[in-house]
Amino acid sequence: MTLGENIVRLRTQKNWSQGDLADALDISRQSVSKWETDASIPELDKLLKLSELFGVTLDELVRGEDAPKAETAAPAAQAVPASFTPQTSSEQEKRHTIAGTILMCIGAVLLLTCLILAGDLLAGLIYGLPFFLCGIICFTVKHRTGLWCGWAAYLCIDLYLRFATGLSWTTIFMTHLWTPQMNYMRLAIAWVQFAAMVLMTVWTVLAYRKMKLSATKKELKWLAAGWLAALVALPLLMSYGVMPLLLDDLGNYSNISPYFLLNVVYSYARLALINVLLVRSLAVWRLKREEKKAEK
Repeated sequence: MTLGENIVRLRTQKNWSQGDLADALDISRQSVSKWETDASIPELDKLLKLSELFGVTLDELVRGEDAPKAETAAPAAQAVPASFTPQTSSEQEKRHTIAGTILMCIGAVLLLTCLILAGDLLAGLIYGLPFFLCGIICFTVKHRTGLWCGWAAYLCIDLYLRFATGLSWTTIFMTHLWTPQMNYMRLAIAWVQFAAMVLMTVWTVLAYRKMKLSATKKELKWLAAGWLAALVALPLLMSYGVMPLLLDDLGNYSNISPYFLLNVVYSYARLALINVLLVRSLAVWRLKREEKKAEK
């Protein structure tokens, strides 16, 4: 039995997912996957932590069930240190189910309240949508549930503000031109939208801070092409390709118009692309930094 097969067997006995084990070891899930397929071998410090996590000796970890049993191995097979113990999948699922149920109930209460008291189904759907979406995420997403709930809430609120006020975070570039007649509250809303977008981007980067990727030629090409598209190609296409075709519609920006809808889709697609590129670029940088340290 190989080391990778032993890790799979011991992890399965603990009812842990690859993500659980990765979180306990402070590494990426991809690293655990490579160990289990024997594509790579854990470093010595990781082997020691694995033996503590699984409650086995190093010999048993490496050689598996064929390793000789020794009485001296008993202390090592006792309680696993609390700092290394991840939550079991069943515990996480239970917490997610409870959170999802609570969120769905809150959304239903808001919907019924608006429907009964005001007779406004649309308002109830608008107010309840963030809670319904977050509830569905809690039921279906196992890892980084809070992050995806945060993005769902952000997009719902930002989309509502765009339709209700006609403002987006790009309005902050007009700050130096703003006058009291233009209503400073509208400018404040734009700044709040911008701050929320930055906060969610930082949260996303931090949530994937353990991710590491090899700097292969294919990966670097995709990253270069992605950054070129996000920072150059898409803005140029929007400014000189789409906008000139919709000049007659620009004065109708605050209504549900083709230009408005295209601009919303463009903004969210570009935001998603930039977040993906940030996460993957930092993952490549982390692995290269570790390789340089190992060479020294």
